Amino acid sequence: MEVVLEVKGLKEFIDIDILKPTTFDAKDLAEWKKYVAKGRRIILERVRDHIFSNICGKLALYAMWKALTNLFQNSSDHKKLVLL
Repeated sequence: MEVVLEVKGLKEFIDIDILKPTTFDAKDLAEWKKYVAKGRRIILERVRDHIFSNICGKLALYAMWKALTNLFQNSSDHKKLVLL
């Protein structure tokens, strides 16, 4: 999924929290909204139903990505502990 976001020009949105523009430039705001909507759609379309509820309330792509990363890191760590 990270590769898809990178190809679509959205990688920076998951690397850092790019905040909504506070300027009154309608073009910047429209562009930001377009990128966020596109990224949210990519992420939400690719997660399974049981994971959806963990990220659907997050508005920022960075927050969604962080939640997914934490979820899978914890899951991976748990599996490692079970195997030991």
